[in-house]
Amino acid sequence: MDTQIFFFINGHHTLFLDQLMFLISQKAVWVPLYAALLYVVWRNYSWKGMLMVLLMVGAGMLVTDWANAHLLRPWIGRLRPSNPDNPISSMVHIVNGRRGAGCGFPSAHSANIWLLTLLMIHWFRDRLISNTMLIVALAVCYSRVYLGYHYPGDILGGFILAWLVVWLLTWIHEDLLHFTHVRSSRHSWVVAWIAALTFAAFAVQALVPSLALHL
Repeated sequence: MDTQIFFFINGHHTLFLDQLMFLISQKAVWVPLYAALLYVVWRNYSWKGMLMVLLMVGAGMLVTDWANAHLLRPWIGRLRPSNPDNPISSMVHIVNGRRGAGCGFPSAHSANIWLLTLLMIHWFRDRLISNTMLIVALAVCYSRVYLGYHYPGDILGGFILAWLVVWLLTWIHEDLLHFTHVRSSRHSWVVAWIAALTFAAFAVQALVPSLALHL
């Protein structure tokens, strides 16, 4: 079933989607969104809150990356769909010649983006920020499957890993994750607008190859 869902997503492709998903999947392009999140934290909870966010997100990602690299992937050993050593790799749609190497369960992209999303939802309790981060997380995870880097099960594994790390952080020190209980945050619109502008920039850039092909 996992493989069938993968081929359904990977198989429904266009030139526009190829470029759009390739952009969404890149880590560096989301730096403006991360900066917007830090800005909103700073405006609501000063520099102490910003340091808390950096500390907890950094610690959480260290745990997920260590678990991925040294524990789960070597133990489970599930090859990425586009890995040339995977028997199904010849049937996978490849974008821009990029193939995933090594093993892919769980997805590190999924674990990290869901870790950030879950922490932001937990901290802010703000509907606009929560919905924005959910859309970004789902888009990033979909792109990883679309590009052939992961099975849907890898994405689910990354989400579960992120949830466990957030639970662990809460269990270690509940106060670290509950420095706010407000239901709405000031300047939360900044995060939504930065995310919207980022998606718009992706769409415009992804349209260029399609338009060039038809000219």
